[in-house]
Amino acid sequence: MNKSFNMRQELMLLALLLGAIAIAATIYLTAPKPQRSHEAKVARLVETLPLQRSSERPQWLGGGEVSAAQRVQLAAQVSGRIENIAADAVPGAELKKGELLASIEKRDYQLQVQQQKAAVIQAQANLDLEKGQALLAKEEYELAARQIKTRRGIQTAGVDDSAIMDSSLVLREPQIAAAEAGLKTAKANLALMQLNLKRTQITMPFNGKIISRSANTGSQVSSNNMLFDVVATDEFWLQVKIPQQFLPLLDISQPVIIQQGKYQREAKILHSLIEVDARDRQAKILVSIKNPLDNLQLGNLLLGSYVDCILFAKPIDDAYVIENRYIKEGGYVWVVNDNKLYKRELIMAYQGRDRSWVESGFVDGDVLLSSNLGVVTEGTEVRLAADHVAEDDLEKDSLEKEELEENSKRVK
Repeated sequence: MNKSFNMRQELMLLALLLGAIAIAATIYLTAPKPQRSHEAKVARLVETLPLQRSSERPQWLGGGEVSAAQRVQLAAQVSGRIENIAADAVPGAELKKGELLASIEKRDYQLQVQQQKAAVIQAQANLDLEKGQALLAKEEYELAARQIKTRRGIQTAGVDDSAIMDSSLVLREPQIAAAEAGLKTAKANLALMQLNLKRTQITMPFNGKIISRSANTGSQVSSNNMLFDVVATDEFWLQVKIPQQFLPLLDISQPVIIQQGKYQREAKILHSLIEVDARDRQAKILVSIKNPLDNLQLGNLLLGSYVDCILFAKPIDDAYVIENRYIKEGGYVWVVNDNKLYKRELIMAYQGRDRSWVESGFVDGDVLLSSNLGVVTEGTEVRLAADHVAEDDLEKDSLEKEELEENSKRVK
């Protein structure tokens, strides 16, 4: 009994297993087989910029340190004791040309002037005496010459001039020349003493400010002792470095814009300097800033301060102006023409810090690729973002039109 029961169970299990196998085989054989799908290749969407020729003026943003056009260390030209210093002669004071800064005791120099005046009078008197002696000698010489000719039986109304000229010693001509030289020397010494007397007054050589003072009342000074350090305030200078390729384009007729914080003022280009900077080999130009302290609304320019400035070049006509971020290393750009990518080698007229002026290198139909695509090859097909936006707008308009038509039918 148990034996037959076990047999039936085994048969049932075997039947179930065979049925499961049959069902699995049927499902496997009848199920649809997956097929590899072929995706349609979609062109990449890119953004572009139009390319148009224009005439623009390149600019160069530079800067430099403000320096003095004239700065002088005033020294004593004569020796003596300083008897007076002007009340306004203090560091920072602004004085006009010719204003008194200090004076040296002048009594000694006044006496020297008087002595030299006396020397001039004495020299003039010596010259007059010599001229009188010469006149007397000439008369005596002529009288003696007539007497000699009379004894020889030669009657003449006068004496030959050549005989007189040959008798320069008799006529005291060397003595007269020495006296004239003495008078000239005395006059020159008088002028020198008068000049030394004038030099006891130390004055401003130009309109300017006092930077420092090294003298005090009662100080004993000698020639070449520095007394004042002064600077002219009518004009300051600024040396600006520019690339050598920008120098031929520089328009010296255009004013230079000086920027100091929020303030701006105009300046003028004086010259381009003959040497380049030893560190970066850039050219240098000299800029003149007139009346740097006159306009308080523009802010005062201080010596030694660093200021920015804008220089203008001559306009470059009929050129493409492109931002440097689109130009690849090697001087080429990517463009889109007929929905395909192409590489264009550029011929530059000028390349600045941020933008470049391109003479040629493009063909008709080119638009500049502004998207960063990474590694690309020429001939790659792309879609323009502007066209894509236009298609989306058309599709949106079509959907809105269909929706309006359906709403109209429902209302009816």
